[in-house]
Amino acid sequence: MRSHRFFYALIVTATTAFGSAALAAEPAQSFVDKAAVGGLFEVESSKLALSHAQDAELKEFAQMMVRDHTKANESLETIAKQQKLTVPTKLDPPHEAKIEALKKAGDQIDKPYAKDQLEGHKTTIALFQGYVTSGDNAALKTFAQETLPTLEAHLTKIEGIAASMGVAN
Repeated sequence: MRSHRFFYALIVTATTAFGSAALAAEPAQSFVDKAAVGGLFEVESSKLALSHAQDAELKEFAQMMVRDHTKANESLETIAKQQKLTVPTKLDPPHEAKIEALKKAGDQIDKPYAKDQLEGHKTTIALFQGYVTSGDNAALKTFAQETLPTLEAHLTKIEGIAASMGVAN
């Protein structure tokens, strides 16, 4: 009877230990998935804004988004591949729907784009701050920490632009 308890305890311990290791790897992949999709959205939506926005300051912001997020996306891809993580190359359905809405807005893209940028940067900053605090991959934590100041500067900039356009923060 004791030997059965011992083996049961051993199996539970082993399962817990290996299960924890498997779970520890998942947050890194989840971070990469969310950060990559967010970055892809920033670039795609900003290219639309460059083509259709009316506000000159918003167009300058969109150009900055294309430049900064392309650079961040490339860095994330390099780090993720070094860590043997996969990097999404397409938008998820919610972000794809936002792109479609921006396309339909045409020359009336300014306010919806500004609103998407406000929401997107708040979400991305929270994601990156959370990963810096409790992420499980040192290289990705460093990436998140180094990228946060740029994301925060973007948020500050779009808050000012959005306010001048009457877009609620």
